[in-house]
Amino acid sequence: MSLSSARRRRLLRNLAVLGAGGLSAGFTRGVRTPTAFELCATPGTFDTPLLVPGGDGRMGRLAAGGRAVVLRAAPYGRDGALAFAARADGRDYIDPTLVVGTGKRVELRLENRLGEPTVAHWHGLTMDTANDGNGETLIEPDKSFDYAFDVRNRAGLYWYHPHPHGATAAQTYRGLFGLIAVEDDDEIKLRAALSLVPGETEIPLVLHDRRANPPHRYSPSTEDLLVGWYGDEVLVNFTPRPYLDVTGRRYRFRVLNAGNARNFRLAFRRDDGAPMPFLLLGTDGGLLERAQRCTEVFLSPAERIDVLVDFAGIAAGGFVLLESLAFDPMHALPARPAEPGAAPAGETHDKRAPAGPVGESPHVADGAPLQLLQFRIRARGTAGPAPPAQLSAPPAPLPVTDERPLRLGFAKGRWRINDRVYDVTAVPIVVARNAVETWLIRNYHTSMPHAMHLHGFQFRVLERETSPDPLASLVVDNRGRIATDLGWKDTVLVWPGESVKIAIDFRHPFAGEQTYLFHCHNLEHEDGGMMLRVRVG
Repeated sequence: MSLSSARRRRLLRNLAVLGAGGLSAGFTRGVRTPTAFELCATPGTFDTPLLVPGGDGRMGRLAAGGRAVVLRAAPYGRDGALAFAARADGRDYIDPTLVVGTGKRVELRLENRLGEPTVAHWHGLTMDTANDGNGETLIEPDKSFDYAFDVRNRAGLYWYHPHPHGATAAQTYRGLFGLIAVEDDDEIKLRAALSLVPGETEIPLVLHDRRANPPHRYSPSTEDLLVGWYGDEVLVNFTPRPYLDVTGRRYRFRVLNAGNARNFRLAFRRDDGAPMPFLLLGTDGGLLERAQRCTEVFLSPAERIDVLVDFAGIAAGGFVLLESLAFDPMHALPARPAEPGAAPAGETHDKRAPAGPVGESPHVADGAPLQLLQFRIRARGTAGPAPPAQLSAPPAPLPVTDERPLRLGFAKGRWRINDRVYDVTAVPIVVARNAVETWLIRNYHTSMPHAMHLHGFQFRVLERETSPDPLASLVVDNRGRIATDLGWKDTVLVWPGESVKIAIDFRHPFAGEQTYLFHCHNLEHEDGGMMLRVRVG
């Protein structure tokens, strides 16, 4: 018996909405993957409107250039969450999106009402050590710190989060972070060319996962500290099970992975199951020279992407899903001293979904398929103008220099860089003033992916070698690079067995020596000491 088109659409919708959710459940200990029949009989899972930032409130856009701004880090609500609060022009903000133009001055006071030390790091922005918030200077409880810096970066989506060594993971996980939207002429021209309006057709999407029981308690096990803290659901803009109503036109989404440790393999899929290509407009440090057509991208902790999605041609009542596709997380961890439940000495560990402490919900493993956000088409429309052939000026080439070798590995129970862990008294990496350097980052085979972040400077990815199978179909040139390698970066994911070569321009205008950090942005690895000091002087 044939199905009507309406019944067929409902069937496909239920399968699409719930299929990966059921698969995800199969990665959680003690939970059985539902059958297709059960999936068809279950109501849809996307039941909460996506939080879209407006002129105030949570993630609201707050003009921060040329004015004094006060942020207060404090508990938020009754369930252990934390947030940055601000008040300006009679409006209240929670975790505001700070909007500032290139070349503008930022003057900001951070008040600490957490009951524990903290400090804010302005992730991706170029500034002196005193303002960087690298954790070597902390704001004690009930004290404040005054930041003052010029925004030297090109337009892009940056972010701010705590950076107190040993507590970065806990404070960030509990919600203490926000966005920084830097704007320049290229950004203004692109918005005009595509008829984009922030909060309507240009929307940030902040991904972060949580353990629902309880949602903001951070109590990692030994395995969590080794592998990373993963949740059992992913929130988008602090929204569980979100959907967004859209019309049939082009939308711009600026995506941040604000999770502690989870990597995403992001893709869009129509309600008929077909993959939906999109355009990659930019990366961590702003717009690419030219848009890149993609069907999927990897996004590691702290990385950002800027994408353009065309919903034209999809009938009203249809939908599109933003998903994280399944992939091998490559958690081939080295042996370590025996502990209860550990593998015998000499064996490798491949713990894809370890249970958390007693009383907490189990989590969904890295690499499990996840459905993140449903876009509901409310009206058919036309795409409108296409993006310009050139989005921004091509970057000036950086000279190739002798390679500084950096090895990522595990020894004596801790993740390390060049066999070292963080020491506030040591400076393992010293860079000459006004230097341009080439770094070769190698990750051991007996390792896991590491999202490597450099404070204070953007870099260019020059080459990838011996990349794993998940990247093979994404390579776009003869140097092994993928689409997200083509722009300016401040964070790069290095897979086990892989080598990534980057070029860094360390020229800066600040007087005297400046000290920055190079570390893994898996926050459990960072707090565990996978971090080195870098002196530029």
